[in-house]
Amino acid sequence: MQPMAIQPECYDCLLRLVDLAVDLAGAASEKEERARQAARDIVSREFHPGAVPARIANLYHRAIQDLTGNPDPFSARKAAETAFLSRMFARIAPAYNDDLDSLLRLAGVGNAVDFFRGEEEVTREMLSQVNWAEADVEPLGHLLAGADGPLVYLADNAGEQFFDLPLVRLLRRLGRQVIYVVKAGPIQNDLTRADLAASGLGEALEPVMDTGARTVGLELEKVSPDFRELWEAAAIILAKGMGHFETMSQIKDPRLFFLLQAKCSPVAQALGVPRGSFVLRRATAGCE
Repeated sequence: MQPMAIQPECYDCLLRLVDLAVDLAGAASEKEERARQAARDIVSREFHPGAVPARIANLYHRAIQDLTGNPDPFSARKAAETAFLSRMFARIAPAYNDDLDSLLRLAGVGNAVDFFRGEEEVTREMLSQVNWAEADVEPLGHLLAGADGPLVYLADNAGEQFFDLPLVRLLRRLGRQVIYVVKAGPIQNDLTRADLAASGLGEALEPVMDTGARTVGLELEKVSPDFRELWEAAAIILAKGMGHFETMSQIKDPRLFFLLQAKCSPVAQALGVPRGSFVLRRATAGCE
């Protein structure tokens, strides 16, 4: 596994996401144009070798929120994706068994939703059972059996909580303390406490904590002291989604596992798998 390296194609992807976020913010045309230009300027300024696309997105999402006056441009999109994933979970879950590998795959398939793919394409893909491109299930199982301390489950997008819950319940039945972690406030389509409560799963996933930060992925220098303390105490960290991989792919920590679908070529290249692959990868490649 290589650290996520920004690629030329990331530039156009970031700009497409700028346009989507500005359009969703629904501001008056003058505010919308200021926000769009400010966000594009951030992409132009911050796009360079060694940059992390998700970190660039974090900068311009906050600018768009501030300039449009809309603190949660993706609110309606998150509600729609949550409803869609709730329906898909009901269709898909019976096809998966109740063992660790199966429920990791079920959690992984929830990560298939993407901004720029239609519902029909995503539905077709989700209805095909997940087969791993690579999966460090055995190392995770060894840690679950032996390591003391909590398991920190870093949630990704709104709606994925339906697919996460069976895995969280299994991990707790195995005797593991699981802390389900969401974002401290709206950022892109990432899951927050409010989104979790609105889905009706807030109580089922307790204890829930937030990172203390509003970032796609995880920028450890921005998290709250309480979350930093939890991070240090964790025996296992399970990080869902590409944003977490992008922002932490340089970390070589045997406690950290990435669970995601590699939905773009730069992420797939860093993981060494075909685009579209599902992966459970321990963050120790190249350092053991």
